[in-house]
Amino acid sequence: MSMLKRLPLFPINTMINDRGRLVIGGCDTTTLAAEFGTPLYIYDELTLRAKCREFSEEFKKRYPDSFIIYAGKAYSNGVLLNLIKEENLGLDVVSEGEFGIAKSVNFPMERVYFHGNNKSQHELELALQYHVGRIVVDNFQELEMLDKLTKKLEVKQDVLLRMTPGVDPRTHRYTSTGSLDSKFGFPPPLKEEAVSKALKIGG
Repeated sequence: MSMLKRLPLFPINTMINDRGRLVIGGCDTTTLAAEFGTPLYIYDELTLRAKCREFSEEFKKRYPDSFIIYAGKAYSNGVLLNLIKEENLGLDVVSEGEFGIAKSVNFPMERVYFHGNNKSQHELELALQYHVGRIVVDNFQELEMLDKLTKKLEVKQDVLLRMTPGVDPRTHRYTSTGSLDSKFGFPPPLKEEAVSKALKIGG
């Protein structure tokens, strides 16, 4: 038990049973490993729901208009997305496959945000047909595609523009996303042009 006190990263429903085995959510992990093999990923529903509520409550205390969004690329399946839906969180998707999982559980499309810096025309068209809540735009090519597609489909679409802050985080160059030459988002000198083009989408 002392080990668990030193490692609060364990799920809420974690204990050591009388056989000295790690138990999560009432499940003996040794038995699970014997049945399913290792490595084995275990998700505890109580912990997941508690964290969803903690994020929502703590942010809304400070910023009442906050809306918490789960990044589907971290891990997605029907059971987890149903839980996210029931906890009234949004969903960030980056691929057609993640759209498919969301659709399979009737996830509210108005709570879906379509992210990613390399969206295809097909994926953008799919997002428009699904009436997603927001499309997060990274570049001018994407703005141009959206403009053509919204006109073709005769739809309006809310977008968010991803801006790079132009800050060097002094980390490994392969994981740095905030510098001026980042492939993610619009650099500060182009923000006004990006906003202007975004406002004309579908117009």
